[in-house]
Amino acid sequence: MGAASWTRVGRAGVVALLGLLVVGCLQTSWGNARRKDSVAAYHNFLRMHPGSWHSGEAHERIAFLRVRAHPSVESYQTFVETYPESPLKDELNQYIEPRFFEHARDLNVPAAYRDFLQRYPNSKLSVKAKGNLAYVESVQANPSAAELQRFVTDHPDSDFAIEARASLELLRQQQATRIRRLAVRVDVATNVGQAKRVQHGFTALVAQYYHELGVQVTPIPAGSDPPPHVDAWMRIDYKEVPASGTFGGRTLVSQCRVRLYQVDIKEPIWDRSFEAPADHIIRGAYGRDKTVFANSSYRFWKQFFVPVSTWATSLARVHHIEYPEEVSAIDIRGNRAVVLYSKGSIDYLDVSTPLEPRVIDRYRRERDLSRWTGIELLTEKLIVSFGPDGIELIELGAFQPKRLAQFELPEVGSIAAADLYRSTLLFAGTQGVFALRLENRPLRPQRLLEGEFVGLFVRNPHVYLVRPEHVELTNPKHLMQHLSGPKLALGKGFGARRARIAGDSMYVLGKDDTVEVRLSATKRPKLVSKLPREKIGRLTDLTSDAGHLYLLGERGLGVAGPGAQWVSDFIQVDAGDAVARRGRFLFVVGGRSLEVLDMAPYQASLASPQD
Repeated sequence: MGAASWTRVGRAGVVALLGLLVVGCLQTSWGNARRKDSVAAYHNFLRMHPGSWHSGEAHERIAFLRVRAHPSVESYQTFVETYPESPLKDELNQYIEPRFFEHARDLNVPAAYRDFLQRYPNSKLSVKAKGNLAYVESVQANPSAAELQRFVTDHPDSDFAIEARASLELLRQQQATRIRRLAVRVDVATNVGQAKRVQHGFTALVAQYYHELGVQVTPIPAGSDPPPHVDAWMRIDYKEVPASGTFGGRTLVSQCRVRLYQVDIKEPIWDRSFEAPADHIIRGAYGRDKTVFANSSYRFWKQFFVPVSTWATSLARVHHIEYPEEVSAIDIRGNRAVVLYSKGSIDYLDVSTPLEPRVIDRYRRERDLSRWTGIELLTEKLIVSFGPDGIELIELGAFQPKRLAQFELPEVGSIAAADLYRSTLLFAGTQGVFALRLENRPLRPQRLLEGEFVGLFVRNPHVYLVRPEHVELTNPKHLMQHLSGPKLALGKGFGARRARIAGDSMYVLGKDDTVEVRLSATKRPKLVSKLPREKIGRLTDLTSDAGHLYLLGERGLGVAGPGAQWVSDFIQVDAGDAVARRGRFLFVVGGRSLEVLDMAPYQASLASPQD
């Protein structure tokens, strides 16, 4: 063999030997990475062998380990989309299963629970998922006693079993405390003229309101106990005292306290005190009636009302949260709620279990002198808050909420309403209607219309705008071109303060009265009814379900039929600024309180009158 042949063989051998060494080194590095099975080990392997045939598997293991360390539905779905044929999907399932259940619980809709049961038919959580599915399918829309009883019997392990038992007990209490016979006692101070006439007047008023509910009213003497045959009794204490600071006591003040008791419950269903100038004394009666009943225009009658109740409605208040400072607004989207503090901070709540609202995130605003009165949960992660001092846009991030934009009073005025049209935030207030295009950076508001607005709602294909004296109809295209449309007059001096949409109607809250405006996809809005203050009080907010309006205001929470043609019950609440609904539960905020009310007694009556 010649030298050249030996050279060729030697070179080939060296190449083969080097190849074996490289393969051996590669396999050793891969084996070390697999034994450690950590993100750092795989990254180190890829750094040393970026183009090896194990690189794809290394990237897959890195993705797998990250999902396993921080399991979520989103991260799992990303892994499956990236590695659709990966055998690691089955191994990940055991880590992601609880997260899929939590995801279904957060959505709390039938499709989400069915998806979980299809994915994990033999899971330990499947029993709970089946119960939750039955609840959202059958009980939420039909909270009758029969459905609630069937549910708690068949699904005792459901997340909603406690909630269902509580509502079932409330329905039983409604039946047990139903008011059919009412006694009325009026105690009048000795210094009040024509005391018997005053007693008769108050008794007649109570009888008039309760007669409409089919309740028999019996007067009882002052100072006496209620007779044994009644279900409830009302006590009215009335007196007139000199106004503080007046000389010689020439100006009198009427003081009144109204209490309503159900005979089997120690605490009153309703307890309210107020005072007002006794105008009949100030102006003089000149031989005519000298009692508080002399003139229905007296300021006393702007505050007095009969708190009608057909049962012990105070039992509907099932949960109460006391805040360290004032809260002013609430909005609910699915199982998430946002509560606005008057100073601008926000609590983000999980309300999937209404009896136990849970704070899952907080936005804390630096304290200043600004005031905030409205909030909208635009999407699951996007919040807008607004009020007399401007508007803020807040995004809920992976770590903490962050402010995307803030526009203050000098720039946009006092803001009263906001809504989302596609990727554009529309908001309105004292300086007009503005558009904020969220896909553009930097975020800058564009004024679309001039003037003062107190309401704005996007209901495709329309945009409804509310001014103090009229409602305007337009559409997004015209609004972006600075154009409005037909106007519906609310009446001279109506003084609209805010507006709310409930069902197919818009309710515009004026300085005194409230009006209902019927909305239509094809026709102009139409004024259909007036809800006078003397009938329902001055409202601050309202919401509705399929058969009732829930009216929040100076008289507490009123439960009314469609169009507020009748009010069946008033429920006394501590909070009185804003109300939002989730299923059969109402969330009311105001002062330093959030109260949760179970409306099962009313929704159940619609679902199954026979129960």
